[in-house]
Formats: sequence, C-alpha cells, structure tokens
Amino acid sequence: MASKEEPTETDEDFKARIGNMMTSGFLSIGVALGSASGLFHAMSRLGKPASCSEIAREANKKERYVREWLASMATAKIVDYDPDKETYFMSPTRLQTLIGGKEHGNIDRVIQMIPSICLAYDEILHCMEPDGPAGVPYSVYKAFHGVIDGISSLRFEGGFPVFLSNMEDLKTKLDSGITVCDIGCGVGRDVFDLAKAFPKSTFHGVDIAERIIQEAQIKADESDLSNLTYHCYDAARLPEDWSDKFDLVLSTDSLHDQARPDLALKEFHKVLKSEGYLIIIDINSHTKLGDNLNNPSAPLLYTISLMHCMPVSLYFDGGLGYGTMWGMEKLIALIDNAKLTCERHFPLEGTAERVFICRKIL
Repeated sequence: MASKEEPTETDEDFKARIGNMMTSGFLSIGVALGSASGLFHAMSRLGKPASCSEIAREANKKERYVREWLASMATAKIVDYDPDKETYFMSPTRLQTLIGGKEHGNIDRVIQMIPSICLAYDEILHCMEPDGPAGVPYSVYKAFHGVIDGISSLRFEGGFPVFLSNMEDLKTKLDSGITVCDIGCGVGRDVFDLAKAFPKSTFHGVDIAERIIQEAQIKADESDLSNLTYHCYDAARLPEDWSDKFDLVLSTDSLHDQARPDLALKEFHKVLKSEGYLIIIDINSHTKLGDNLNNPSAPLLYTISLMHCMPVSLYFDGGLGYGTMWGMEKLIALIDNAKLTCERHFPLEGTAERVFICRKIL
C-alpha cells in the first residue's frame, strides 16, 4: 500500500515558518532576560496588575529598560497589557511556567542556555573556516556551567537522585557507606546532593576545569560536607593509584563533551571495582540522523551540540567531537569496547536524558 504523502510546503509557507522562527528566537532572549533579571519574580510578588514604574521598583531595575522589556512581552502575548490603565499583568499559571522550577521543567534555567551559548557565536564562525581553529575552549562559555547546574536539579526529587529509584541494592550500599566518583562533574551539583543524601558514603568529584572545581570545593567546605572532595583531572587520564578504587562511578551529561570519550570509558573501567556500578546519564537520542527526525527536541539538541558540545571536544588535541547527539548506539558500542557491559538503559522521566547502568567485565 502506498504511504500517504505529506502536504507540500509552499515557498510562502516556508517564509512564514522562518519568520515565526526568527521572532521566537528574539523573543526567547527577552524571556531569558526577564528570568535572569528577576522581572517575572517581581510581577509574581506584586500579584496584581501594575504599572511599569511599580514593576521596575519591585524588581529594582531601571524603568526605561523595564518598559521596553514589557512591550516585548506584551506584544508577544506573554504579559497582558491594559492600554486604558497602562498596567501589566501575568496570571499565576503563566508565571509558574516561567519561574516554577523543576515542576515546570526548570524553564527559567534552561532558557539561559540560549544567551550562554551565543557567547561563542564568532568563535564558531571562525572554526567553520578551512583554516580556522579546531574548536572552542570552555573559558568562552562563562555562564554555561551555572546553567547546567540548574538543569541537573531535574535529576533529584527532594534531594534524592531519581535515577537510583529502581536500584534498591545500590541505595542500600550508599546508605551503608561506599566510595563514589562523579567524573565530569562540572560545578558538582549532582555529587554535592548525593553527599548530603548519603553521609556514610565517600564522594569524589572530578572535572578538567580548575576554576569551577575550586568553587565547588569551597561550597562543600562551607556546607561542612567532610565526605566530599573535588579534583581537577582529565577524565581520560585518571591517577594510576585510583585503580579498583570506586564502588560507583557516575558520568552525568558530560561524556559526550569529552575530547576522547573512548579513553574516558577505559579509565572508568580502570577505577571501578570488580563488583562496582558505572551509571552514565547522557542524551536520549540515536546515532543516525534519520532516527532522530521525529524527535521534537532534536533541533534544540543538535544546535546546542553545534554551539557548545562538539566544539569544546574538538578544541583538545585529538578531540573526536562526537557532540550532544552521538546517540545510544555509539555510546553502547564504546562501552563494549572498554570492556564494560550495559546491563540496561531507560529514559529519565521529565528530561531529555537516558540512564545507562553498566558493570565491569572481568
């Protein structure tokens, strides 16, 4: 039976779609600005229609800038505007969507990724030239790790990691006391929350970015988390005296950023105890583009890959640049090649991520 043909998009339809896309792109910057500046929170605190000066005063921001921002939000039908009274209002349900935190997908945090990755726009253009640099250093993305910190909170429910919800044996071991390493920990949000949740276990956070590791250690010390230590190491070259050291190794949304994820996985094998667990959390996608065409998150994720994940990998000598959307098939093949085995994998509810539970092949 012949398949039903998709409706043909006319040239005018395409132009209209691109126009709407451009408008949404500009508007996303306005929404991100409203979140970062506290304007949405100010409107929430006021809880009633208010003038521009009232909103600016509540947010402690300059009125002229607030007026222009409100105009953008009002014409986009995000903020309701009363032209007779010259007041602005947002319903509690709309405000909760934008500032409601994890319950609403941390939109206020995720949308900050847009201005963050755009800091590398000129560098990416240069990288695309035949004689341009291979990649972009992490230092260009000044606010990126903070954005990821907010997104990573989606993996926890009341301070407990949801990716452990079906692993009772591992939770029991964590309660009793084991040694854990989060490799590629970034600002250290995941391992910090784990150290608080399981005080009898010992935790180590590893990342190649020295500044954020120093900041993470200061936070841990200020919080009196004596069971947590951070280290500045390359995931592909971990200390030799760490062999067979950890009962649990974590890699949370960072393996695809590594210059050499293949070598990193072999290092995971080295430092993992014979009966230990390796838990990898990475993007829930396929390796072949054709298998991602119906994934509604794919355009966003491929663009993040282009603007951040791929170029930071390619920046390092020998970087493979697999990118955000390297896919579960590629990841599982690399797991097998590192003499590890993926026992099972499943999507992490409420996120664009997938959890891979792995063990060491003896």
